[in-house]
Amino acid sequence: MPSQPTSQSDPTRAILEWLANAPASDLSDETGTLLTQLDALHSPTVSAGQFHSCMELFYGRALALGIAHRHAARELTHPLPDAVLARARLLGDGLRRVASGFERVLTDADSRAGTPQKRFNEATSARALRMLGEHFLTMSQAGMEPDPDIWRTAYRLYALSRVDNGSLEPAASPSETALLAYKRLLGMVALEPLSLTPAELEWSADYLTRICAQLHVQEIRPTVMDSSWYWLDPQGNAEPQACVRREAPEGRSLLFFSTTGLARHAGELLARHEDGHESGELARTPEFPGVRPVALLDRLRQHWSLPPRRELPRRRQDYKVEACVGLSTIWNVLRNGVAHDPTLVSHWTVLNESPGGFAIMHLQGHTDGLAAGMAVALRRNPADAWNLCVVRWLRSELANQMEVGLQVVSRSPIPVLVGFRGGSRESRMSMALVLPVLPALRQHQAVMAPAGTYVSRRFTLVSDVDRVYIAQCRLLSLDLQTSNVEIFQFEVDPYPL
Repeated sequence: MPSQPTSQSDPTRAILEWLANAPASDLSDETGTLLTQLDALHSPTVSAGQFHSCMELFYGRALALGIAHRHAARELTHPLPDAVLARARLLGDGLRRVASGFERVLTDADSRAGTPQKRFNEATSARALRMLGEHFLTMSQAGMEPDPDIWRTAYRLYALSRVDNGSLEPAASPSETALLAYKRLLGMVALEPLSLTPAELEWSADYLTRICAQLHVQEIRPTVMDSSWYWLDPQGNAEPQACVRREAPEGRSLLFFSTTGLARHAGELLARHEDGHESGELARTPEFPGVRPVALLDRLRQHWSLPPRRELPRRRQDYKVEACVGLSTIWNVLRNGVAHDPTLVSHWTVLNESPGGFAIMHLQGHTDGLAAGMAVALRRNPADAWNLCVVRWLRSELANQMEVGLQVVSRSPIPVLVGFRGGSRESRMSMALVLPVLPALRQHQAVMAPAGTYVSRRFTLVSDVDRVYIAQCRLLSLDLQTSNVEIFQFEVDPYPL
């Protein structure tokens, strides 16, 4: 009777046994083992056929791990725990390596024996592109930059998915899975992922997956490029660039894509919602904590119609500032001063600034709970007035090093209480800040309040700074909504009820 194969005769035996077992409950352990088994799979003793068979199994295991990791991180804020940041970096590397493994399979003739080339190229490229998309999401959710080489790799995979008998053919149908996976990856750039909370990025990625066929891709330079066009150098390692931020260079073979279709789809869904046609897509759920789908989708629609760009030049700086993080913290400091609780203030250094904002790096002090869309107040000296800002992006390549991009929305805010009339919930007073008129930004006073405060057009404002002041006010426009705060202009109601 022949003996059972040993690990020496079958170098993939231990790998297959691991793949057959249930994933480890500890995500960090599962990530470490995934990388170890990937190392073993690249042994020279593993044949091309064995490598391909194992890659198919690694795909499902890595995909499930990536989804579980991002689900676990949905409720986290910056700075991320060291263990989560380290796991994200290792997992991102593992997802990229699985994609590279599929590219190796595509270029190995022995791997595709007996499979029609077109179907083989399509299915294998789609899996690899999905892994690159998961890499992008995992790194972005952690506030880290994705591997710059994924864009060159992704284009090669996109091209390989269309190779049949050695010729490059146009994509036959928008329903091709490799094309959809490539569109999904390209569309992720237009989400502005560093400007979203982890839960917002997850919701946005899910929505993009459902509508990514609406993204238009072409290899010919558009005759007219409106604000929704992006370009990518397939031979470079830079991510796609919005044409409104950086003009596409002449004389080079570039890939172009437009997000107009995404903006149109989002606009139609929002219009149906405003007309009273409820959609489950826009319902708030505990699955995405803190996400307000209607406000988030409106921000995405604006980004897809006109990607945000820097209007004013930046200047490099290197000076220290004090910061208060979070609307309630700012409110308490403005009302009671720093002396009553110095821990409310943290210390940062300004890396660059413009009239419209700052980029800052954390030095010391309490910063837990920082997220995109939060309020932050800055001042250089204790005698200076506070600059009120909103977090536009966060980057955290190292556990002890966090960079934050801020947009200035006001100077010298005033702490008040506001309470709205009407709505389905019981009326209550909320901490808020009154923002003075700024001709460059707004023609009326504005209020910054916690997200979800605005429920009707009329509200009561109470201030007891220096003296007690009570006014009935009328909302004029809703200027900004994030998962943390909202800003609306108002006027004192000339006809109070």
